[in-house]
Amino acid sequence: MIGLVNIRLMEKKDIDGVMEQLLRLKHLNEEFDPLLKVSIGNEKEISEKLGRIIDDRENHIGLVAEDGKRLVGMIMSDVIFRIYYDPKYEARIREFYVIPEYRGKGVGMKLLEKLRELASERNIKMITAEFPSLNLLASKFYESIDFKELIKIYSKIN
Repeated sequence: MIGLVNIRLMEKKDIDGVMEQLLRLKHLNEEFDPLLKVSIGNEKEISEKLGRIIDDRENHIGLVAEDGKRLVGMIMSDVIFRIYYDPKYEARIREFYVIPEYRGKGVGMKLLEKLRELASERNIKMITAEFPSLNLLASKFYESIDFKELIKIYSKIN
């Protein structure tokens, strides 16, 4: 049964739960493109990176959604200085995941709204999202809330 979902800043106690969700997300990304193949056995490095992100609140905004003590979603963004453009700062969503049984229940929107609120408090006027180009569900989601495609990244393995 789904209870009241609380959104709060990510803390170090969340690292294991967030890492589990990140690995689910990355395995999903792997299904979209073989160039996104998940490497195995790097949990220690991921945990350390998450710790650094949590500590660096000036350059990152990390939020979790919890139902009771259970993490049911997370969103992580980098704060980017746009030297050539206005607005000067952007919060780029790099990771965004809601566990399947909580999808379609507004948890993702609550995470996004809290991110917008925190960004606005820091005078960050632009929110962008990065995800695999073949993830049509993500495209549909962002387009449904008035995001538009901004840049494309092409790749080739040498």
